Amino acid sequence: MDDSTNQQNVKAPPQEQKGEYDELREIEEGKAGAILGYIPFLCFIPLIMMKDNKFAVKHGKQGLLLLLMELLAFIFLFPGISSFFWRMILILCAIAAFIGILNSLQGKEYRIPYISDITDKFNF
Repeated sequence: MDDSTNQQNVKAPPQEQKGEYDELREIEEGKAGAILGYIPFLCFIPLIMMKDNKFAVKHGKQGLLLLLMELLAFIFLFPGISSFFWRMILILCAIAAFIGILNSLQGKEYRIPYISDITDKFNF
């Protein structure tokens, strides 16, 4: 048999599979950036360096909003009742970041309640 006969017998994958493959490849390539997105001040890396990777940018946006909330909590950390409130905010941010990292490692798109609704409106 010659090579031209073998090439004619090879079929291209269906378009559906090709789209899924591209999405899985994008997730695999964006995992490191997605993880960095949840680490304070490193959230800018996926937003700047990986702006073509939707998976990394989505996690980076959520991490940026978590960072802003954490900074706000540190600024307003006063003795008394307000310190309890802001400590709870910091703890919730840390938990959300940890869950986001775990989901990024698994290649899942994690939507933080309320935060992801706000970050969906960000245009970078």
